[in-house]
Amino acid sequence: MEQTYFPTLFYVTALLLIQYCCMQASLAINSAATNITTDQSALLALKARIDSYNPNNVLANNWSTNAPICNWIGISCGSRHHRVTVLNLAHMRLEGTIPSHLGNLSFLVNLIMRNNSFHGSLPPELARLHRLRVLHFGSNKLNGEIPSWIGLLTRLQSLFLNANSFTGSMPSMIFNLSSLRILNLQSNKLSGRLTDKFDNLPNLLAILADENEFHGAVPSTLYNCKQLQILSLYLNNFSGRLPPQIGNLTMLTQLFLGYNNLEGAIPREIGNLQNLKNLSLIHNNFEGPIPLEIFNISTIQMISMPMNRLSGHLPSNIGLFLPNLHQLYLGQNQLSGPIPNSITNASQLTELYLTKNSFSGLIPKSLGNLRHLQVLNLPVNNLTVDSSELSNLFFDLSNCIYLKSLDLSNNPLNVIFPSSIGNLSTSLQRFILENCKIKGNIPTDIGKFNNLNTLALDNNELTGSLPATLGKLYKLQVLYLDYNKLEGPMPSSICHLKSLFELYLDDNKLSGHIPTCINNLTFLRRLGFSFNQLSSTIPLSLWSLTDLLEVNLSSNSFSGSLSWKIEDMKVLIKLDISRNQLSGGMPSFSLKDMVYLSLARNQLEGSIPESFGKMVSLVHLDLSHNNLSGEIPKSLEALQYLKFLNVSFNRLQGEIPIEGPFVNLSAASFLSNDALCGAPKLQVAPCKEVHHHQRILMYVLPIVGLTILVTFFVIVRKRWRKVNVIKSQVVEELSPLATWKRISHLELQQATEGFNPDNLIGKGSFGFVYKGTLSDGMDVAIKVLNLEVEGAFKSFDIECLVLRNIRHRNLVKIISACSSMNFKAFVLEYMPNGNLETWLYNRCLTMLQRLNIMTNIAAALEYLHYGLSAPIIHCDLKPSNVLLDAEMVAHVADFGIAKLLDDGDSLTRTMTLASMGYMAPDSPEERMDMKTVSVTLNKIKSKFLQDTE
Repeated sequence: MEQTYFPTLFYVTALLLIQYCCMQASLAINSAATNITTDQSALLALKARIDSYNPNNVLANNWSTNAPICNWIGISCGSRHHRVTVLNLAHMRLEGTIPSHLGNLSFLVNLIMRNNSFHGSLPPELARLHRLRVLHFGSNKLNGEIPSWIGLLTRLQSLFLNANSFTGSMPSMIFNLSSLRILNLQSNKLSGRLTDKFDNLPNLLAILADENEFHGAVPSTLYNCKQLQILSLYLNNFSGRLPPQIGNLTMLTQLFLGYNNLEGAIPREIGNLQNLKNLSLIHNNFEGPIPLEIFNISTIQMISMPMNRLSGHLPSNIGLFLPNLHQLYLGQNQLSGPIPNSITNASQLTELYLTKNSFSGLIPKSLGNLRHLQVLNLPVNNLTVDSSELSNLFFDLSNCIYLKSLDLSNNPLNVIFPSSIGNLSTSLQRFILENCKIKGNIPTDIGKFNNLNTLALDNNELTGSLPATLGKLYKLQVLYLDYNKLEGPMPSSICHLKSLFELYLDDNKLSGHIPTCINNLTFLRRLGFSFNQLSSTIPLSLWSLTDLLEVNLSSNSFSGSLSWKIEDMKVLIKLDISRNQLSGGMPSFSLKDMVYLSLARNQLEGSIPESFGKMVSLVHLDLSHNNLSGEIPKSLEALQYLKFLNVSFNRLQGEIPIEGPFVNLSAASFLSNDALCGAPKLQVAPCKEVHHHQRILMYVLPIVGLTILVTFFVIVRKRWRKVNVIKSQVVEELSPLATWKRISHLELQQATEGFNPDNLIGKGSFGFVYKGTLSDGMDVAIKVLNLEVEGAFKSFDIECLVLRNIRHRNLVKIISACSSMNFKAFVLEYMPNGNLETWLYNRCLTMLQRLNIMTNIAAALEYLHYGLSAPIIHCDLKPSNVLLDAEMVAHVADFGIAKLLDDGDSLTRTMTLASMGYMAPDSPEERMDMKTVSVTLNKIKSKFLQDTE
């Protein structure tokens, strides 16, 4: 019976076990299905957040419930539990926030969301991801503080939060992650001190905390991380000394501590870092010599220590133990002594920067042995070349076939530019020899370097002309040839430089004109042609370069008028055309980005445009030494950034504005504008206020003025009927009424201090007018004719004939004339009170003075028409041709000083004015005089009425 019991029990037990296993398997399958559904829900919640910002994102059609989630893009599942273990959505241009549902991905090992646009904060539910080893949210737009719950992810090995907008300090809990190997916090806005708990991170391989706002000392416990390979703390505010314990990090390959406030000596223990490849201590306050031990690290590839206060000499054996050195940056320190020849033993060197030190001696010829050299920058030192031969150095460097940048600027080379530089590498992109005391011509084979983007030979003593071969430098972006002695015309081939960005030819002796093809330089942003001998007109094509930022054409001989096309240059910041010979009116433009505008010392006329008040960025405005008239626009009061204004030596009139920038301006801004009025501090006449009794004159003056006009016309009509003399009789009857004083050309030179421009008080198409003082102390006005003007000789002869035979107290008196084949001039009585037009708009004339002036004008014209046997017709009587002496007596002028200041003289007008002969009654010429005198007298009357209102 026992024999039958045991098999039965065995079979029953086996059956129960099989049934149990089946049940467990069924439960496991159901559980797995349930958990994968949880993962799917979490991922769909993320997709919903992303879809709300961009429905057409890469996940929109891929993450579909019709497909298993383990096949979705960016998803990986574990083979054992079939759960999501990797979520990698890097570089998918996704935008949105991180949902809390991601905390349900309980089997997640790697969460990688880098290079997207996720924003907001990280949800605390992510702390449930206990299996997480990689958390990568680099290069997103996350903000707020770094959450402390990250310290609960005890298995975390890599934490990337770089390139976001995290703020605040580092939570100390993160320094409890003993498994952490990589900590990347680059490019955030983190601040405070780094917690000194790095000894809790024994496995740390890399810490990158650069481009933040950390301050204080570098944590001392950091030097206990013996496995550390990368330490990058640059662009922070770390301070203090670098301790010798830095030498404990013997596994270090990358050490970046630049752009901080570290100070003191560089510890020699850095020489213990025998695995170091890159060392950067740029822009700190390190001082003293560079430790020799650093130059014995055979693995090092880059040494970067510029912008410190390092001193001393480079070791004489530098390069002997640097077989892998590629870059040596030691610029902007206080290093001195020679450049050791042994540096060429660093045969892999590609870049050598020793800028702004005090290195002296010869530039080693052996540099030519560095066959891999691409950059040789030695500017701002005291280096020279052997036997004043630059060509030898260039020949030695011809072995450097990869050379792209050669900068020897600001060294006292004191050599002649080689006639040929063709041996240099055609790979050359930057060729800079500015301020090296180089003489000679620019070699024609400069055009060989067709890869050049920068050519700077400025501040030397170069002579000769600009070679046409410059036009072959098609890739050139920067051309500096200013401050030399170059001469001749500007070659048209310069227009082939279509990539040119900056062109400076200032302060040479260039002549001729600007090539009209200049508009081919469509990338040009800055142009400087100042202090040359350029002439002709400014080509219209220049103003079609509408992307120009700066234009300087000052101190040349440009003529003609300013183009209205300036208005199209919307981004122009600086325009300087001062000290030229520009004429005509000032165009109206309102460039809102303009900061600096100078049109001073030209011959511009007309009024200051109201539109200048719209140049809201203007800081400097100089319109001085022109012939501008009218009032200073009140619109300039809106220029809130204006610091400098000069409108001196013009013919401006009216009240000086008082608001905005004018509050801080001084008298120096308004000198020699006699008709301006304003505050006493500006040293101009006060603006007269209207008094009640003056209103009575509004009714009296028209009656008086009308009476004078009627009386004048009655007298004139009576005289007309008595005139009947033929031209031939007139010439015979005219006889000299006085003998002119004899004055030589030498005396005129002495009177005007050699026709000094400071004595120039007027100019016009027929010549120039100077104020002079004769040997007897008499002040005179000397009108020098421009003999190149057609008809000038004939005009002089006719005017002499007229002026020597007329004498009247109300006509400008001629004192003498000086005539030779090469020089012709009149010496006229000087009128210290200027012209009537100035006084009309200065509101300084009383009613009695105005009546006297009208009487003086009528008397002068009556004499010209009827006081001689032959009438003389003025034809151009106006307020600017009426001059006032010291007693305010009016004198009619034919070619007066004020007129020359205002308008160019007309040859036809001159002939009419200075012609004598029979004029029939009611002739058109006489009627012209009658009309002009009527207009002039009415101006005197109407201006007084305006002033009394």
